[in-house]
Amino acid sequence: MMSKKNLCTLVLLFTLKVLSAQGNLTDLDYKIFRLGFSLGTNYMHLDIEHTEFEQDGKIYYARVSDVLPGFTVGLITDLRLHRHFNFRVTPSLLLGERHLYFKAYDFNTDSFEDDQKVNLFSLPIDIPVNLRYSAERYGNFKPFIQVGVGTYFDLGRDEQTDVTLKLIDYYYSVGFGCDLYFRYFKLSPEMKFNFGRLNMLSPKHITDDTVTTLKYTNAISKILSRVIVFSLNIE
Repeated sequence: MMSKKNLCTLVLLFTLKVLSAQGNLTDLDYKIFRLGFSLGTNYMHLDIEHTEFEQDGKIYYARVSDVLPGFTVGLITDLRLHRHFNFRVTPSLLLGERHLYFKAYDFNTDSFEDDQKVNLFSLPIDIPVNLRYSAERYGNFKPFIQVGVGTYFDLGRDEQTDVTLKLIDYYYSVGFGCDLYFRYFKLSPEMKFNFGRLNMLSPKHITDDTVTTLKYTNAISKILSRVIVFSLNIE
């Protein structure tokens, strides 16, 4: 099996080869409009604020303990605005999951106890709009940073879970990466951080189905979505 040292050496040699090679696709950056696609992984998290309401002698607290890798696939549309600026719309489909763990503080025993685990599956359609700034190209390498906003439409939400997230969220994002130019295509590793702005907690009402689980929704006052996306863009 290849050691970490050998792997790092190969990556370094590959990077140096890309940087020192003669310029590939020298006319690509001058195209007004470009198309491409992206593949990657995502990590979905939640920022949670609690009500600390006492319910049946207990206060319930939730946390996301397992941050699981998901899958991302998308399309790329790129409009050249200036030598250094590009306007990009990259509609994507994300698949991910969060595990929400509840603990209860019992006033009678003055102790915490594990209570419930809630699995939140998400299948959001992501429609981001980004403004990208690219530095000068060096050989076949060009770094970039970007900022943007976007909208999620979660097709995988389940209203039957003990805690339900809303269908739509808005977010702002920041990201960075680099363009690597090859003979026939451009490969762009990219890291992006999405910060949700809406309270994603969907309220529940007392029914025969929710009477025993409503305490989990009542324990939370606010949920904000946080997503990290690493993608490989090909144009």
